[in-house]
Formats: sequence, C-alpha cells, structure tokens
Amino acid sequence: MVPLSYNYRNLRVRWKTTLMTASGFTLVVAALVVMLAFINGIESACATTGEPENVILLSKGNNDEVLSQMERSLVAQVENSKGVALDAAGQPIASRELFMVVHHRPEKSSEFCFLQVRGVLPAAFRVHSQLHLIEGRAFRPGQSEVMIGKGVQRENHLQVGDAIEMGRKRWKIAGVFASGGAAFESELWCDLNELASQFRREGFYSTVILRAANPAEAEELSERLRQSRSVSVEAMTEPKYYQKQSEQTKIMQTAAWVIAWFMGVGAIFGVMNTMFAAIGQRTKDIAVLRIMGFEARDIVLSFLSEAVLIAAVGGLLGVALGAATNGITRSASLGARQIDFAFRVDGDILIFAGAFSIIMGILGGLLPALSAMRIKPLEALH
Repeated sequence: MVPLSYNYRNLRVRWKTTLMTASGFTLVVAALVVMLAFINGIESACATTGEPENVILLSKGNNDEVLSQMERSLVAQVENSKGVALDAAGQPIASRELFMVVHHRPEKSSEFCFLQVRGVLPAAFRVHSQLHLIEGRAFRPGQSEVMIGKGVQRENHLQVGDAIEMGRKRWKIAGVFASGGAAFESELWCDLNELASQFRREGFYSTVILRAANPAEAEELSERLRQSRSVSVEAMTEPKYYQKQSEQTKIMQTAAWVIAWFMGVGAIFGVMNTMFAAIGQRTKDIAVLRIMGFEARDIVLSFLSEAVLIAAVGGLLGVALGAATNGITRSASLGARQIDFAFRVDGDILIFAGAFSIIMGILGGLLPALSAMRIKPLEALH
C-alpha cells in the first residue's frame, strides 16, 4: 500500500485547492447539523411536555386544543369517569382549561404579536406537577394577573410587574414559571373565569386533563373514553398528544435530508474536480509507483484516501461549527401553536454528520481513483 505520508505531502503542496474543497464539505456538514439540531430541539421540547398519568380530552374530531371546544355539561360527565384519581376530599383530580391564541401589542411598538394563553383553575397545579415558579408568585384567582413561561419572558423581554394588554384589559405579570423545557414555557397562564369572561367564552373549555393513579391506568382511561358511546371526546395520554404535535417535524426532517443531499452532490463534484486535477499533475508519479511494484488497487486506495482525508477535515470543521449552535433558543410554529425550544446537538447527529461526510468523500474520490488505476506506466513516462 502507498504510504499515507505520500498523500499528506501532496495535499499540503496543493493546500489552496485542498482548503477550498474541504470548505465545501464544511458548509454542507454544518448546514446538516444545524437543520437536524433544529428538528431535534423541537422533538425534545414536545417529548418533555406532559405527564404519563395525565389524560387529555378534546372535543370529538379535533386533535389540537386551539380548535377544541367542550361544553360544561360534557366536562362534568367525563370528570366522574371510572379510573380518574381522587384527592383527599374524594373529588376527581381534573383540570378544566381554556387555551387561546390572542394578539398583543407591546408598549412603544406599533406591531402586534401573538401570545398563547391558558386559562386554568387551582386544580391545574396538581395535574401539571412539573410546573414551578422561578420568579414572583402565582396569579390570584379573580384578578387580571398572569404567570408567564420563561420562553415568553425571553422572547418578549417581559418582567414581573409589567402589564400586558389582551382584549379590553391590561393584565399584570405576577410571576415567571418553568416546566423543565416543556411546551408550557411558551404560554401565559391566568384565571380561567377571568379569561372566559374577557373573550366571551363562558361555559366552554378547550381541554380537560384527567389525572390517573399511574401511567397504566391512564392508558386504560383514555382507551375507555375513546370507545365510549355515552361521551363524544378525543382522549389520549398527555405525552402522546404532544408527540403527535411533534410529528409535523417529520416533513422538515425529510426536507433537511433532501437539501443536504443536493448540497452534498455539489461537494462530491468538488472532490472529483480536485482529484482529477491532482491525477493530471501526478501522472508521472503514478507511473513511477507502478514501476516500483505498487499494484492497481494500491493506486486506487491511495487516491481514495486523499479524497476521504479532505472530506474528513471538512466534515470535522462542519461538525464543530454546527455543534456551536447547541443550546441556542428559538421559537417555531407547530400548526397553530408556537413553541420555544433549544437547538439540540446529540451523539446521533454527530455520527450521522460524520458518516455523511465520509460517504461524500468516497463517492467523490472513487471515479478519479479508478481513472488513476488505468494509467499505463510506460506511456505516462514518455
């Protein structure tokens, strides 16, 4: 086999061409890592939202709480379903919730933005146990006060004590909460009755969250309600609901790979061009190597190694650039819902990106390497 030091010296001599070709791989791999980290971040935010003991109910035919509308009589009926956990007073543990997307105009700005508001009753804090205050206090029932998720605080630059104009009222921010990176951090929470009164939604709810004793009973409860003929609702465990919301990222994931492969084709042709140029400059070197006793497969492996080395260097730089986005927070739309998330670069993404780079190097270097193998020593020396 031709020593790798020979390939290294040739790449160093042609460092400008090598650098330009490697930079193509850097851009392709960095773009791939960023796109996959974006998707992974959204999926992670949805995966951490919801508790397996909770069953979420929506009106029949709706799979998104933005569009769901349930009447009070129906809600009272499902709250007493078999399998719903009871509190110390023997009352079912259930949370009636009103979820709305409302427009808001920040102070000193002429532009409107949209906020996701969840009207809840005190029972919500028993059902959503992952929620905890990080600043200020909870809103007071019957008052025009809100708690905001830390994602809302970050995106809108709001602080405890600020006022938000929603509908015909100004709502005071009483506190800021976190929920372990869950989608709730992109919402404002307030008193359900105050919100319903403000937007004329009295007697209607978007969702009802029922608490079961354990995940197994939650699954049984959701299945029982789905199959029930006496109540007409959509029922699923809370994690499954948010998992369905994240399925929209599958289209984005496919698009990311399609874009990456199109960009990869350009990088492949870049390697081909570089390697064909190298072969043209080193025809006599190849002839000498053959005369020295190196076989055709050694020549193929030698030039293929150069292509893979260029791809590996470019790929490593691309992975480093893409990994720098890890933890950067952004917001994205999932249907009618806006969700705050952090870019998440994990080991699987790094492995995929590295393998992708090496495969591109092999595909780009194979044809030139086969071309080098066919060079006839004596003709080349003449």
